Amino acid sequence: MADAVNTEARQRLKDVVQRSHPTEKLRYSTLLLALHTLFGINCAMLQKLFFSPMHRASNIDEFVSNALGGQTSAASDDSTMVE
Repeated sequence: MADAVNTEARQRLKDVVQRSHPTEKLRYSTLLLALHTLFGINCAMLQKLFFSPMHRASNIDEFVSNALGGQTSAASDDSTMVE
């Protein structure tokens, strides 16, 4: 089952890469090598690297604003929020 899902995911990735970058013949292989390297990264390290700022932020709005480089969108406006 896992092999079938893996094969399907790789095929879909290959299709997307071939459609979006038809002239770059080695792009798919390069992506596979990069993905293989990423699997070796410790999950705790990724959590600390990307989510430690979340613990320091006083609220989610501040965290998202900082993550976006201080940019805000209309979706963060209180009048557009859905309860």
